Amino acid sequence: MNAIEFKNVSLSYGKDNKVLDNISFEIKEGEFVSLIGANGAGKSSIAKLIINLIEPRSGSIKVFDIDVNQKNAAKVRYFTGYVFQNPDNQFVGNTVADDVAFRLENNCIPQKDMDSIIDKTLNEVGMIDYKNYEPQLLSGGQKQRIAIASNLVTDLKIIIFDESTSMIDPEGRQEVIQNILKIKKNNPQLTILYITHNMDEVLFSDRTLVLNNHKIAYDGKPEDLFINTKKLEEFNLKAPFKYELFNKLKSNGYDINLSDNIEEISKKICQ
Repeated sequence: MNAIEFKNVSLSYGKDNKVLDNISFEIKEGEFVSLIGANGAGKSSIAKLIINLIEPRSGSIKVFDIDVNQKNAAKVRYFTGYVFQNPDNQFVGNTVADDVAFRLENNCIPQKDMDSIIDKTLNEVGMIDYKNYEPQLLSGGQKQRIAIASNLVTDLKIIIFDESTSMIDPEGRQEVIQNILKIKKNNPQLTILYITHNMDEVLFSDRTLVLNNHKIAYDGKPEDLFINTKKLEEFNLKAPFKYELFNKLKSNGYDINLSDNIEEISKKICQ
C-alpha cells in the first residue's frame, strides 16, 4: 500500500514564485525515503502539503488512500508525525512529561493511561531520566529526542523529519540518528520521510528523491546517486566522503570497489 502519493502536484507562493511543477511520486508503507535538494527547492513545502499546512495549486495528494484536504486534515495528522528543524518550535509544556502528554491530550487519550504511555515512549528514546526536566535545560540532541517522543505517543504510520539534525552538534546528531534507526527497526511498518542537507544521513534511507528545478529529478537508491558524478554536478550536490574518494580514484583509473577497505585501497593505489 502507498503511504504517500503525489499526483501532478504544482505549488506556487504568490503569482510568480513557482515551487513545485507537476510532480508525482509514491512512497510505500514502511519505506525510509530521504528528500534532498538545494535550499528553496521545495522540500519543506512537500512536508507541509502532506499534513495540509498548505494546499497545492493543482493536483492531488493522498495519505493511505485518504485525500489530503481541509476536511480530512485532522484524520491525516492523527497518524502523521512531524519533527521540525528547530525543536524549540515544538515545545508547549513546562516539563518533558507535559510536552509529551500534549499530543495525547489532543487525541483524547484518557488521563489514567497517559503516565504509562509517556514512560514507555521516553524509555524508547532514552530520555526517561529527564521526565521532569524543563525542556529549555536540555541539549539540542536531547530536545530532538523529546520531539520524536512527542510524536511516538500515538500510533503513527508516518513520521516526517524536516532538517531535524541541522541545528545540533555532531554528538547530538548521532544521538538523534541512532534513535531514528532504532525506532524504524522496532517498527518496520513505519514510513519515514527524511528531509536533510547532510549527505551522510541520506545513506540510512532505502530510497532518495531529489528535487531540482521544481521537479523530482531523481528517484532511486542513494548509493547509485552518489557514484553518478554527472547527476551530482547537475544537482549541485556533494557526495559523502567515502563516495567522493571512490569517484576521484575511479576517475584517475584505479580499479577499486566501494566494498574495499582502507588497506585494500592502499594496496591498489601503490601497485
